[in-house]
Amino acid sequence: MKAIRYIIFIPIIFLIIATIYTLLPMALFGLMGLSNIWLIILLVFFGGLAVVIFQLLPIGVAWLSSKISPSEKFAYNSILTISILLSIVQIYGYWSAPNITTCSFGYFLGIMLTCLTIGFAASFSIGAGIQMEEEKGASLAIILAIGSIVFYIGIFLVFCLLSIKICYINPDKTYTWYSGILHGILVIPHWIISWFLDDIYCKAPNSTTAYSLWWWISFIFFGLIFLGGGRNCNQSVS
Repeated sequence: MKAIRYIIFIPIIFLIIATIYTLLPMALFGLMGLSNIWLIILLVFFGGLAVVIFQLLPIGVAWLSSKISPSEKFAYNSILTISILLSIVQIYGYWSAPNITTCSFGYFLGIMLTCLTIGFAASFSIGAGIQMEEEKGASLAIILAIGSIVFYIGIFLVFCLLSIKICYINPDKTYTWYSGILHGILVIPHWIISWFLDDIYCKAPNSTTAYSLWWWISFIFFGLIFLGGGRNCNQSVS
């Protein structure tokens, strides 16, 4: 019976991790398909919860999966190896896709998905090693630190992508004061995206005086500390 558990553990773990890696880009692009109203509701009321779920899901899956393994050490090594190998395959698939390497915005998507995949690989490793905390404590701490940093970079890039969908600045449209508040808050995400797309602006070229006033107020409080430049942003401000 114990030998059977060894045999079935690896393919089960392989299928679980492969499924999650496959569903990751599908879930993100599914978000892009939502209407702006639903995206705003999701970000405002469930944004923090969604990030926690995304981070803890691999940990929980790995922890539960390790329970069917006859050995904690075998579970840890198996999940660690499979998650790393599948993440490498997944990342290679991102960067070998024609729509990634043929345009600058594709590079943004590749970086975003790579960061999230690395974060998921780290979460799988942490989940598998929870029961071995004393033995693998130092290694898990390093994996957790690196994985968390890379994962949150990916989450920030997801937010940048969603902010452009919710609040795209049309250079041919004249914006009023309430748009100035939102555009000022979203300076950083727009600035990041402007590295990869030429038609992204940090400030509307056509606007009212009230828009400019509230844009600067929001920009100072939410963006000035982090802002370092940006081609379109500089053009728009000037």
